[in-house]
Amino acid sequence: MQDEEKILEQLKELDKAQDKNPVTLASLKTLKSAIYNRDVDLQTVVKLRTLNETTLKSENIKIYFCSLCGKKAIGANIGLDTLPTRRSDNSIAINLKQIFIRLFLKQEGIKYIKRSNSVEKQYRWCCEECGVHVAYQCVSYEEGAQLIQGNSDIQLSNKPYLYVLNDAIVLNQQFSKVHSEIAKLKDQMEYEQLK
Repeated sequence: MQDEEKILEQLKELDKAQDKNPVTLASLKTLKSAIYNRDVDLQTVVKLRTLNETTLKSENIKIYFCSLCGKKAIGANIGLDTLPTRRSDNSIAINLKQIFIRLFLKQEGIKYIKRSNSVEKQYRWCCEECGVHVAYQCVSYEEGAQLIQGNSDIQLSNKPYLYVLNDAIVLNQQFSKVHSEIAKLKDQMEYEQLK
């Protein structure tokens, strides 16, 4: 329990650091547009402040980012690439009773998905910034919240897993779609200036 409290404290420190100099999807789009339209000289473009797992003091926490906009999505005490995947949709299966996670996502709502021999009720999670679908669970939001807080004695309506879509998160913010597009534009601008 002390480890979880330390992890939560480190995540709060990370939130404070990001709030001081936030990088939003709108600011990235504005910067991309300015670079593309040559409204900004390449020398005046400020490097984007990126957060990755090395920002944290503890090596026990891995922070995963939205693969589209680069916003912080999930913090976990284990590498998600080591976890099993679900056969039906190849999503990463996180057992909420065993693995400590912190979600930086918002509730997207309930969706019913037809599977081979049944209909599955999904409680979906999406990115706070861009709204892309990142994860889902088969237990209600309330049951999932109690599991994440460490209350594993509750009676569950379904399996205690959070399923993260395979390509919805990246470990390094620079690999997100928006960041990589800006990097490509900057490289093009540098190449054109060398001509």
